[in-house]
Amino acid sequence: MYAIGVDVGGTTVKLGCVKDGLHIVYREKRQSPRDPQMMAQTIFSMVSIAQQRYPGVKVGISCAGSMDSNGQVTANHLGWVSVPLGAMIYELFNRPIPMENDAMCALAAEHIYGTLNGCTTGILITLGTGIGGGIIVGGVPARGNMGLHGEVGHMITHADGRRCNCGQQGCWEMYAAASKLREAAGGMSVREVMSNVRAGKLLDIWGNYIHEVVIGLSSLMMIFIPEIIAIGGGLSNAGDIVINAIRSELEETSAFRIFNPTCRIVSAHFQNDAGILGAAALASMME
Repeated sequence: MYAIGVDVGGTTVKLGCVKDGLHIVYREKRQSPRDPQMMAQTIFSMVSIAQQRYPGVKVGISCAGSMDSNGQVTANHLGWVSVPLGAMIYELFNRPIPMENDAMCALAAEHIYGTLNGCTTGILITLGTGIGGGIIVGGVPARGNMGLHGEVGHMITHADGRRCNCGQQGCWEMYAAASKLREAAGGMSVREVMSNVRAGKLLDIWGNYIHEVVIGLSSLMMIFIPEIIAIGGGLSNAGDIVINAIRSELEETSAFRIFNPTCRIVSAHFQNDAGILGAAALASMME
């Protein structure tokens, strides 16, 4: 009935104890340490506290960045390259803990329980510290060589543009991550930005940001011709103002009007909880 999901992001580590796959009955959140060993200790501490309330509950971890089958993580926003987080976690827990990329965990939650349920071709985009996402093709999550997932946030939307931590120039997330909206607004929080936008302020900054989001989405639409695009991540917590702005501009593109006019652009069902729910589902699948 219960499973613990840990969502490791570039800004925060979030834990939730999930009942029946859908209902988060306990939460904790901490800042994300940049030191890998401190991160492993933070995860262990949070899980240990949660298991005092829910003894023996299985644990799954959703983690930002790319990881191989040995649990080595490369995460730009944490400054990690081939960090053996899986081995560190194993040493602390004295058992293997299932880990998966955060976007793929979020995709699993939306595909099993949420907005992408039942779709054959769908896209989930998470707008947060970076841009994550996953693609459903033929009713299953798309993966590449060696089972690795694609990094949609690192597709190039501006040739020879801003330098990204990944080593490329012009990555989509260098223009359209929620963190870039904060930067453009002088460092104010996303909550403050959205409060201003609702009051009719910062509209140029908001319009430029939405345009950058749509540049990437229109490219993905042309490649995959999806039935549905779901927008999640931290920015989605701001509500309908976000999805309405994205939908309004995206529907003016040729990618939508000419090539895919039946595509639905919607908010992800679980918004910023999808990583927790996907990680908990990963835990539940383990014997």
